Amino acid sequence: MKNILSTLFIAALLLGGCGTDASPKNAAVEDGEWPTLKKVSGREIIAELQQTVEETPKRDERATIETPPGVEEPSKETVEDLNVKAIEGLAVFEAVEKVYGEGGIHHEGVIFNEYQTGGADQSGVWIGIKEPDERVQQLLDLLQPQVDAGEILAEAIYIFRSPHTEKELYDQQEEVAEVLKGIESELGSFNLYVNVKTGDIDVTHDFLKPEQQEELRNLFADYTINFEQDGRMVAEPGESTLIAPEQTYTDTPVSEGGFVLAAGDGKIFVAGGTEDPVFYKFPEADKLKVGQRVNVEASGMISKSYPGHGTAKFVEVLPDYKPANAKLSESQAVAKAMDIAGEKLSNGFVLIEEVTFDENEKKWVFKFWPDDGEGTLEVEDQ
Repeated sequence: MKNILSTLFIAALLLGGCGTDASPKNAAVEDGEWPTLKKVSGREIIAELQQTVEETPKRDERATIETPPGVEEPSKETVEDLNVKAIEGLAVFEAVEKVYGEGGIHHEGVIFNEYQTGGADQSGVWIGIKEPDERVQQLLDLLQPQVDAGEILAEAIYIFRSPHTEKELYDQQEEVAEVLKGIESELGSFNLYVNVKTGDIDVTHDFLKPEQQEELRNLFADYTINFEQDGRMVAEPGESTLIAPEQTYTDTPVSEGGFVLAAGDGKIFVAGGTEDPVFYKFPEADKLKVGQRVNVEASGMISKSYPGHGTAKFVEVLPDYKPANAKLSESQAVAKAMDIAGEKLSNGFVLIEEVTFDENEKKWVFKFWPDDGEGTLEVEDQ
């Protein structure tokens, strides 16, 4: 592929020297200007390739998608998205890198794909240049021969005037992030995402009040900042982050939530049940007991370590399962089971996968993960 591109590029240069360069040019390019040719999706197109051939056998060969037996056939839109990404996307990124250097486009403009499955009218690769110069023509000279050879489609490639560069957007993002860090609450969190297509900065958070959002918009009046609340807002000062159950006990087995396996010193360890093992920072940890089932609403990201680490924004205690004829509740049985399996638990190897009450035998049966070969652990109901 690279050899073919090199050959076509050299040929284009030779033809250009003879005055027969077939690459499309705007009328004003010789004057150093790149006027708007038309608008597509609200963007100013400043240069475009010409579809000079009807048949594209070379592209068609690469565009073949084989669907494995038993797998549903992808939609036409999905196929076109995948082909444009793999074929035109690769050709464009190679050409852009040759013209602007590795990573150079980020200082000159933006580059991105748009897909029909994402709502676009047509699958396409977009190259946005903030201050277009002769390098735009160099891009055309690299890509047009591939169109002529039936290797790529002209209609899937757009070159437009971008109001910003990626570098400028990421600098803006850092400015906003620094201000947010200054007002971030102890348990609150935020995430920033800069949209290279629109130039907007999207902020998800769980602590910014309306007046603070307005202050940020005023402070960064030249930017468009969109705010979205992530879950519940963090608790106000003095407000408890521990949510008690409406009823202490239930005689119906509880399947949701994870088990509190350790609590104290501002931290809790929750694992098993429906929850992955995570150590949470939680100021009211001393109010929780080992064995309780809880739902945890985290603030921010959970680290990818094992077990994970994060911050609990709210902890909801679930009703404690206590069968009608049982002496122990589930939480009490779990606490006893943890005493028995304490050595393994301290090494992080034992997690409760399932708890059942055997009414006939009057005992609680625990299934652990991973299975240590003993099958189950039993706790007498007494």
